[in-house]
Amino acid sequence: LSGMNAAVLQAVASGNEGILKSSVKYQIKWNTIMAIVLFGCAGYYFWNNNYTFAVSLMILGATSPLTNALNTYGAFLIGKKKFKLDSLFSSFSILVYSLGMIAAVLISKEVWWLILAYSLTTLGTNIFFYFKTLRIYNPPETESPETIKYGWQLTFIGFISPIVGQIDKIILNHFWGPAELAVYFLARAIPDRIYLYIKELVSVGLPKLAERKIEDINVVFYKRILQGLTIGILVAGLYILVSPLLFKYLLPKYSESVYYSQILSLIFIFAAPVRYIGSLFAIKKMVRPVVIVNLIANTFKIISYVVLGIWSGIMGLIITELIFQAVGLGISITFWKLESSKSS
Repeated sequence: LSGMNAAVLQAVASGNEGILKSSVKYQIKWNTIMAIVLFGCAGYYFWNNNYTFAVSLMILGATSPLTNALNTYGAFLIGKKKFKLDSLFSSFSILVYSLGMIAAVLISKEVWWLILAYSLTTLGTNIFFYFKTLRIYNPPETESPETIKYGWQLTFIGFISPIVGQIDKIILNHFWGPAELAVYFLARAIPDRIYLYIKELVSVGLPKLAERKIEDINVVFYKRILQGLTIGILVAGLYILVSPLLFKYLLPKYSESVYYSQILSLIFIFAAPVRYIGSLFAIKKMVRPVVIVNLIANTFKIISYVVLGIWSGIMGLIITELIFQAVGLGISITFWKLESSKSS
């Protein structure tokens, strides 16, 4: 239920702190389906003597259902505007995860050791900080069918994006070969993470948005969009300058990826505005425009990936990504103005 955290954040920001416990229990119940599927896949690979895949999937089946439910404490903290505490918990989790992965590499070269380190460190930190959050704030446990329903809606809305996100790699590997795919994958490695980080910074303002009326938001709407674009331009410019050094020292064998990575960094320009408008839709529970925007944008992305990817390889895929971001922003702005005018 990938949309549940956003729904919980919205509910907590609106004053319903009791949703944390009930939503986590609800997620654990439904995440048993994930465990059954993963164990079933593990059994298939055991039958075919692929023990690396089998063991890895068994580890994930035993840990992922809990991990993906207990991480809701982060949404709870952001909803309560406890940004410093959330940042502290996140930083410590990253440290534990990093140390665990380093230890796994030193212990063995087997892939399943990495899977084990990843699973145990993420599960362990989520268990610890979930119960730490409960001890600090002692929230009541209250049922909220409305929040659960909204979490399901957001999950279904976001279901198509991870699938669409793999089409570019399939096309590139099939029509241009694994060497081009490796160059493209590494070109995206750093920009994709910076893009997500910019979006997460915007999330800090979500609780404040929940408290504001649509009329008040519209007063500063275009100012916020302009600020987001400016931040993106500055980050993209900085990345373009330093990326040759990053690849020289971190990925010296893939210097060919630098040029593509620099062009792809232009997606930073759209990260904050897209997240901002998406957050407005989510926090104000405007499901209809989110569905329409996702449908239009992802349909466009699939068609463009196929046409431009086959025609021009890596550059075609990067051009598609940039156009997708720009078109998505334009559509989101249009729908926000339409929906906000109805609600105001």
